[in-house]
Amino acid sequence: EEGVVWRDVPKPDSEVMAVSSDGVMVNLINEGWKEVKVVSISAVTPTLDEENGEVEVNLTHHSYRAGLWDAATFTNHHWAESCRRGLEKAKTVVCISDGALWIWAMVFLCFSTRIEILDWWHAVQRLWDIALGTYQPANAAPWVQQAKGWLARSRLRYLFRQIRCLYPRMTPMPEPVRQAIGYLFRNRHRMDYASFRQQGFPIGSGTIESACKTVVQARMKQAGMRWSRNGAQSMLALRCLLLSDRWHQLPLPP
Repeated sequence: EEGVVWRDVPKPDSEVMAVSSDGVMVNLINEGWKEVKVVSISAVTPTLDEENGEVEVNLTHHSYRAGLWDAATFTNHHWAESCRRGLEKAKTVVCISDGALWIWAMVFLCFSTRIEILDWWHAVQRLWDIALGTYQPANAAPWVQQAKGWLARSRLRYLFRQIRCLYPRMTPMPEPVRQAIGYLFRNRHRMDYASFRQQGFPIGSGTIESACKTVVQARMKQAGMRWSRNGAQSMLALRCLLLSDRWHQLPLPP
């Protein structure tokens, strides 16, 4: 009867906004270890280092949302936090995460246009899996160091060609190596690290790794702790408010 009231869309803290998601386990009473899904949203402020001419990326103004939700419910909270931070008006939304399929399905639903980046250290970890499955430990490090150079320069075709040379056709391949190659190949369109760095985008998901520690683990995974589901969810909501600098928005009791 009163008509439609349109909400105000806030402005983002920067033209480029970064979004990362991950999960961390907590111990629940009568349920055991369950996954808490966490999202962190940050402003991206690239600066030029005048000495070496490289672009340094700083992430600031972090905010978080976390809960014991399934992927569908978490997607709604993920979108709500994105709207709160003004990502609808951001010039560029950069999504940096590991290779979990549920994360990329979620960002596909939330952002029609986005830059998808596979976390650098998850990619490097798969290079180590390939090297350790192929060489002795003493010889694995030099190959990984060389492969990291190819990866940093976005020479992905050359990287995959060199991996194929390690295992010609009809050559048995260890299962960890097979899984690592499949992981890298599935995410190859998210690994143009040279271009990402040139544009001033972050290539590591350190903010979400830090969020899992500060929001969840520092308070909820101390020695002997077990939580009820309602108690854990309430604590997560309070931690997100506090660490997102929104404690003043907490409603006061009557």
